[in-house]
Amino acid sequence: MALKFPESVQKINLLYYSIIVVVLGTPLWWYTTDTYRAALPHSQITALTEYKSVLNIPVAVCFNPSDVQRSRVEQIIISLKPFLLSRGSSGGRVIYDPVLSLANNCGKQPFSVVFTNDVARPSKAEISSQGLKISVEKVDRMIAEVAEDIVQYIELPHLQNHILAIDDPSLHSTLQDVRNAMAVATSYNILVSVVNPDPAAINLDYNLVEGTKLYLEPFIAELGELAEVTYQTQVIRYVKLPHKPVKNGDFYYLSESNLPHVINPIESKLGTSTTNDINLIIYLMEEKYSPLHIKTIGGEMKRLPSFLSPQFGAVLLYDTSNKTSIDHSSTFSVLLPQLKQLLGLKSSGSAGITAKEKYLMESRATLTHILRSTDTLNSLIRLVDSIPNMVIGDHIAEQVSSAVEGINKAQSALMEGKLSEALLQSSLARNAAEKSFSDPSILALLYFPDDQKFAIYIPLFLPVGLPLIVAYLEILKQWKKNKDKTD
Repeated sequence: MALKFPESVQKINLLYYSIIVVVLGTPLWWYTTDTYRAALPHSQITALTEYKSVLNIPVAVCFNPSDVQRSRVEQIIISLKPFLLSRGSSGGRVIYDPVLSLANNCGKQPFSVVFTNDVARPSKAEISSQGLKISVEKVDRMIAEVAEDIVQYIELPHLQNHILAIDDPSLHSTLQDVRNAMAVATSYNILVSVVNPDPAAINLDYNLVEGTKLYLEPFIAELGELAEVTYQTQVIRYVKLPHKPVKNGDFYYLSESNLPHVINPIESKLGTSTTNDINLIIYLMEEKYSPLHIKTIGGEMKRLPSFLSPQFGAVLLYDTSNKTSIDHSSTFSVLLPQLKQLLGLKSSGSAGITAKEKYLMESRATLTHILRSTDTLNSLIRLVDSIPNMVIGDHIAEQVSSAVEGINKAQSALMEGKLSEALLQSSLARNAAEKSFSDPSILALLYFPDDQKFAIYIPLFLPVGLPLIVAYLEILKQWKKNKDKTD
């Protein structure tokens, strides 16, 4: 026989359990499952997207007082300002402002312009050791063309294209310089590889340690604060070319259209693992293929057998005939100019880095870091807003705040012409932004949908809540029954 309690006792028990569940259980569950979300600077991040970075490009202006009056040069600078600013304001999220200012000594700064009457062809601007020489006569007749001469001299269109490509990926397929360059990063690893297809037939002293120390290390030192650059060396053996050179009279050649296939068997042996790896490959050609040329798509024979693989590296097909060791003065004289193209510079043929080239590389890196950091922070904000129960730890909030502060400092430094400071702050900002976005605590919730939460909570709350609901329904049913009897 089942034990039956009086109705009053049942109601008291129901009230008792209800109090425990509602007053104690619910707050306890809420507290233990509450999502901690540290405050993020939403308004500051939103403001970053609406703000255009301003790159003040310092251009030193010189003149010979016996040739041109100072007041005339000052007037020229004022007249050129609106033309230059108009040309630099069409750069998407960046305003490029070439700032012309008088200087005592031209030639040492990244960009120098000399206004003079001593020009062989007044209608043409000339490049000299002092910088860009422009005739005063040309300024009087064609000031808009003079402004364009300066724009081309400081390579503003080249820099603009690289920055515009951040928002317009189609430029990678239409512009060769943009397509060649590696993505801007805060660190790079240069991997120098010597590939010997047949060690039995090709017996050379590789001299890799000595060669990299003499030629690559000074180049890396010239990069300065552009990025953290390291390098490694390796020797790869028994990798044959998929296409053999074709004999043409007294020389051999490889077709330019086949060059991408040359890399495929080598790439699988390189051991590179990140997108920041830059490959410099010295492929030792057998003597029987000497001399080796490259036949371009247009049919021209290129005597120097080297080529650039966009966003991958440079390859030199090294002639081993009559050699006992690799001459790295010749190999790096070819590879280093190509390395400069991989770092975003135009092809120049020079192995060293000029002040102009360093400025352009640092400007590109700084602006890219600022824009990428801003995009990353905006993506993080959208992600956080789309997942309300995402945990935002204090360390993430600190990283986000650090990134915002770094972007603001970098933009201020750019406006003041302090490029090195701007590069440092933008690099720190990008690292902080990427760390916050890829934090493991955030990534984990991206793969935890709401239906899994129901699968966890239903077995917990159903055994407790269902009896209470049934009991209250029974009481409500009894109350209505008593009310009908009373009526």
